[in-house]
Amino acid sequence: MRKIADQWLRDLLGLLYQRRSATRGEITQSTGLNPASVSHSLRYLTQNGTILKVGELESNGGRRREVIKLNEDAAYFVAVDLEGTRIRFAFTNFVGEIRYRWEEDIELGVPLDVRRVVHGIQTVLGNLTPSQRSRVVAIGVSCAGIISKSSQVTAVNLGWQKFPLLAELGKRIDIPIFLEHAHRTCIQAERWLGCAQNSNNCVYIMAGNGIGASIYADGRPLGGRDQMAGELGHIVIDPNASDRCNCGKLGCLEAIASSPNIWRQYAEKMGRPVRHMLGSKVIEVFERARRKDPVALAVLERAAEALGSALACLINLTNPDLIILGGDLVKGEDVLLDRIVEHLKRRTLPDFLEGLQIRVSSLGPDIGIMGAASLAVRSALLDSKLLRKVCSPVLNSLHGAGRPQTSHRKGSPRAKMARV
Repeated sequence: MRKIADQWLRDLLGLLYQRRSATRGEITQSTGLNPASVSHSLRYLTQNGTILKVGELESNGGRRREVIKLNEDAAYFVAVDLEGTRIRFAFTNFVGEIRYRWEEDIELGVPLDVRRVVHGIQTVLGNLTPSQRSRVVAIGVSCAGIISKSSQVTAVNLGWQKFPLLAELGKRIDIPIFLEHAHRTCIQAERWLGCAQNSNNCVYIMAGNGIGASIYADGRPLGGRDQMAGELGHIVIDPNASDRCNCGKLGCLEAIASSPNIWRQYAEKMGRPVRHMLGSKVIEVFERARRKDPVALAVLERAAEALGSALACLINLTNPDLIILGGDLVKGEDVLLDRIVEHLKRRTLPDFLEGLQIRVSSLGPDIGIMGAASLAVRSALLDSKLLRKVCSPVLNSLHGAGRPQTSHRKGSPRAKMARV
């Protein structure tokens, strides 16, 4: 058989990962490959079981068009989402479906022991059959905070200061691991699987325990000099504010509009003790705002004004056609979104608002896991060695393979595991 170029395989598999299914003609048109290259690649991938023919479409004339999709069991990935108040682990198949998950709560700001991350990954791997384990290609880790070029993580919410996460995991795990900032993994998930698939100029806002922005301009991610761009939460949005951010400055966006600080402001105004800065408590503020609690409404109005001001700056600077709001903003869409948009419009040049869409994330609370899985897939396709593992012959026993067994970790009532 003619030699198959790695780039042909990357283009074809990447398209099917994003589109889920396609005809030969759609693959040729979307990838820009010539028909012969597509034909050779499809034959190679079909023979190895990496892709499957799943049906035919009616044609107005000529041959019926074959519909092709990825074999979901051709490759598996482990996804890790280090959010700040909990750590999530998942086993996903080649099309990004979550087959198995493991979740643990952690204490905000207390240094996270990397052994807990390792244990979570090993728990996922330990519940696989030998054939499934042999097809695990890579691990994707989505992490909040600042990630340096040398993969050192500084994350106040995780209690880490220049922590060599990738190196520490690599000492204990024998599977390739890829690390990326949380808001970047989320926008990649939206671009591959969600509402940003057709946008080359978009911004994803992750608002939860922290606030970050990921920006795509002309189809390329904006990373900055050291790939650290996007720390929107540490813009001083109100220089006269007394709200102190975790970074030490006063008046940061994060100190006013992040989930723990929305809860803090509400508790302080109600005269309630603030013993723990729990981002999950923001849901209580949302619920009270829905019942027209004036204190909750006032706190959310302040957060919305701060977010609207920050987004207006981003719009005026980057001129996107789509802004996606993610994180805890999804849970408070009905009480926050209109307020944010109102403040945003007041501060944005009118021409920049024409054609601009503002939407909440389409991927729900699992976007962190889905982003980490997407990172693992994207990275594996770019690595020639891992790409060949993805495309290696699939054993017949893997076709329609059953889901892994689940077992609960003893002695840890906070741990949550479930098949999906």
